[in-house]
Amino acid sequence: MKNVILFINGQEHVLQIDPRVTLLDALREYLDLTGTKKGCDHGQCGACTVLVEGRRC
Repeated sequence: MKNVILFINGQEHVLQIDPRVTLLDALREYLDLTGTKKGCDHGQCGACTVLVEGRRC
């Protein structure tokens, strides 16, 4: 387990998660931020796109 600090919409979130957890899963499953959707489960369709400092990730 690793401590991870995420700053989302100006708010700090500290998580203790497995380093293999994807950003999408951390947002949805640990922070209950379900606005980002899981589409193809491979990152190819674009449904899971997250903006980081205004840029797509």
